[in-house]
Parts: sequence; C-alpha cells; structure tokens
Amino acid sequence: MAAIDIRGVRRRLGNVTGGLSSNDPPPNGTLELDASDRQKTRDHRAAACARCGSGLDVATFAIFLAQPLLRALLGPLGVGTGLADTVLKAVAVLVALAQGWRVLTFRRWRDEHAHVGRFLACFCAMLAELAVENCVVWLVSAWDDRKYDMVPGLQDNVARVVRLAARHNSWVHAVASARWADIKHFLLALLALAFSGTWDQVPYSGFGLMSRVVLTHCVSRLLRMACFLSTVLPNPRPGCYRRRFPPPPDGLWETIKAGYTTIRGFGGCNDLIFSGHCVFWCLVPLAFRTYHPGGWRPGTWLLWAALLHTCVRDVLDEQHYSVDMLLAVVVTWAVWDWVEWVYPPDRQLLPRRPAGTPADRLNPGVVGLILAALALAGVIVIGGKA
Repeated sequence: MAAIDIRGVRRRLGNVTGGLSSNDPPPNGTLELDASDRQKTRDHRAAACARCGSGLDVATFAIFLAQPLLRALLGPLGVGTGLADTVLKAVAVLVALAQGWRVLTFRRWRDEHAHVGRFLACFCAMLAELAVENCVVWLVSAWDDRKYDMVPGLQDNVARVVRLAARHNSWVHAVASARWADIKHFLLALLALAFSGTWDQVPYSGFGLMSRVVLTHCVSRLLRMACFLSTVLPNPRPGCYRRRFPPPPDGLWETIKAGYTTIRGFGGCNDLIFSGHCVFWCLVPLAFRTYHPGGWRPGTWLLWAALLHTCVRDVLDEQHYSVDMLLAVVVTWAVWDWVEWVYPPDRQLLPRRPAGTPADRLNPGVVGLILAALALAGVIVIGGKA
C-alpha cells in the first residue's frame, strides 16, 4: 500500500478551510483585533464607572431597608408601625415632587429624545405580550384536565431544606420569614435607575436603558408562555382552581372572552414554569449591573440579595416551585444578553457637555409618555401582580 503523504493532506485541507490547520495559530491581525476590542470595552466600562454616582446606591438601600429599619427603631418606643408608615409616605411624596421638578428642569433632553422611538416600540411590544399572556394564563388553568381534583403538589427539595434549617436555627428562621422586599420595591428601584440620569448618577439615557428592560421582559415572558403551555404542572396548593376561578364557559370563544372580561391579571394556577414575577425581579439587578457599573456597588449586591430572598419566599409560600425561580433567572439573564443590541452600554455612553451649554427644550409629548408609562407600570406590576 502506498504511503500516505500526511503533510500533503494537511496542506490540501488547509487550503479548503482557508489556509489554517488545527495546529496553526490565527493571523496576528485577528489577535490584535480581539485585543483591541477587549481594550475598548474595558475603556468604555472604566469611563462609565467614573461617571456613576453613589447616590443611586443610597436610594436603593432607602427603598428596600427604610421601612424595616424605621419599624425596628420605633417599635421599642411603643409608637408602632403607623408612624413609620406615615413618615415614609410623606418622604415618598417629597421625593416624587423633587423628581418631577428635576424632570421639568433637566438640561439634556436631546439625549433622551433620540431614544424615545425605540422605547415606545419596545413598550408597545411588551403591552401586546402581556395582553395575550393575561388570557393564556387563564386558558391553561381552565383546560387542565385535573383542575377539580385535589392533585398534590410536586416535591420541592429547596423548600424542604429551608424549612428543616429554619426549625433548627433561629437565624435561618428569621431570615426565611422576613418580608422586607416585594415587587413594589423592585419597581421603585428600577424607576430610580431610569430617572437617575436626571441626577447625573449614570451616563446613559433613561429611555435607552428602559428599552432593553421592557424588551427583555417581553421576550422572556413569551418564552414563559411557551413553557407552561407545553407541560401542565400541578399547583403547589391543591384545589387552586376551585378557590380562584369560576367554571369555564362552554365554547372556545366564550372561554377566550372570559380571559379579558371575567378573569383579569391576578395570576393562574398552572402557569408555573417559569415564574413571571421572578422575570421582573431579575431584570432590576441586571439593569443596575449593566448601566450602573462598578467593581463593588452595594446597591447592586443588595438587589441580588433581595432577588434571592424573594425567590425563596415565593417557594416557601407555595406560589411556585424552586425550579420555576431558577429557570426564570437563567432565561431572563440569557435574554438580557441576547437583546443587548437594543441599547449596548459600550456604544451608548452619553458625551460630556461643555459648561455653559444651553438647556435643551422639553417636549410636552415626552412628558406625557413618561406619565402614561408610569401609570401603566403601576397597573401591570402592582394592580396586575405581574
């Protein structure tokens, strides 16, 4: 048998694959290009970090910890929680008024106007998705073949471990039973980030970064619909349908219509994998990590801790299984990276303006859009318990 010319075969394979064999290094130009791109990314991140303020971290801590700290301080005095809640409401009104004044006197509206169109498109896409999901959540519960059976929930090992640890350790019990973070806190933290540009806390557009937030929310919940429609899991609380929903009407059209009339956005029984609540919770630390960067941002770490705590609380309250929470974080993080093109932080750093530059004119339509978006966010997140 004739000897095989190994070198000749490798040369011919190298020609077919572009002149590179498996052992040949890539051209120097490719290495230099990759290194240059990485250096540019590091330079952009360093420039963004240098222009981020610590006031946003303070605001984040105040949003999550002011109420429990005030209650803890006033409790031993016998004042109760009423005074703490009254003080916080008064502070919230003052902050809202200060923020409104800051919006009206903001000088860099031209930077924001450039991103209004993309925000509006992403926000409308999210509203359309939520309108469909509101009905689908009801449909998957109504079409469950075992909705009237007392089907036991699935075994959740995370809940078992936490409950076992809480019975044997008072610290674990105190942490697991504490309720210091909920969806309203995450919403307020997200709004603080969105408006932080008006206080020179981040060098990014509020409309720009919120475009990525709402599109991530939209795509993640589209994937959520595909998941819970594919496989119907039993609710952790047996008898959920009897407690929450009326008997489904006869006929497909009547059933679908009930999803928009009789049944309104208060969650379902079988829309479990994965958690829609956790999608929203996870978006907030992701947005802070990206658009309020820094090696050690205490506000961002607090948000991750709040995310972990609320996930565990939802599992212990038997609203979801732990796999629902885990998949929500993984999928939301993946979608966040997929849609980076909407507002990439390394290419959207706002330029500095020279001192004495005249203020940009405020577009009343933009103010109306802000107010409408805030009202809809309140309805969706708080009223609809999204």
